[in-house]
Amino acid sequence: MEGHESALIFALGHMTIEGKATMSLLFVLSLLSWAVIFSKTLSIWRQRRAGKRFDEAYAELDDSLGLDVEQKPYAAAPALTVYEAAREEVERQRTHRGRLMERDLPSLRAVLEKSVNLESVALESGTIVLAMAISGGPFIGLTGTVFGVMETFSGVAQAGQANLAAMAPGVAGALVNTIVGLIVAIPALFAYNLLTKSIQGVQVSLAGFAGDLEARIVAEHYGQGAQLETPKLAASH
Repeated sequence: MEGHESALIFALGHMTIEGKATMSLLFVLSLLSWAVIFSKTLSIWRQRRAGKRFDEAYAELDDSLGLDVEQKPYAAAPALTVYEAAREEVERQRTHRGRLMERDLPSLRAVLEKSVNLESVALESGTIVLAMAISGGPFIGLTGTVFGVMETFSGVAQAGQANLAAMAPGVAGALVNTIVGLIVAIPALFAYNLLTKSIQGVQVSLAGFAGDLEARIVAEHYGQGAQLETPKLAASH
């Protein structure tokens, strides 16, 4: 219809101060969630690429502790942190006792488990922002809507004009916040699920590497007969 104003533009033009404040908060939350989405996606892509190179270099080692950790192609690999921690612990034991002893294996195992857990926590960093957007976005939007509707009814009551024409602009402006809250939450929900799945894959690979590294170090540097365990992952939230 000629001259018909868009519903969204009409609603935005009739938002209350509370509604605009809520909209601003949702806008900030949206910016933060999209920043996390892009940064975590890029980070995981880099870690996977570096991890593949690291795994290839590690598989070719005759000595499990002989990898040149200064090489840049796999500097971003999560497994590199675990590897460096294990190598430092072995060197510490060798320096402290003059030789490696089987009774020191629990200490090596603890270092591996700690480094795996720390790296797992680092992988999950930032996802809390997406969780906040998912759970908080709709409720923040709903709060703005409730304030807007309350303001509309209050204005109508004070003006004594209880008709649709008087109420419609305020209600339309209030409902925008609910829509924006959903717009903030829905992309965050999909991104959170995809990123979580990718992070869990990296964590499983990391735990497997730690178990293999421990087995090789024991066989090559401590001798036979040690009971092996795979380091446990930190609980995912």
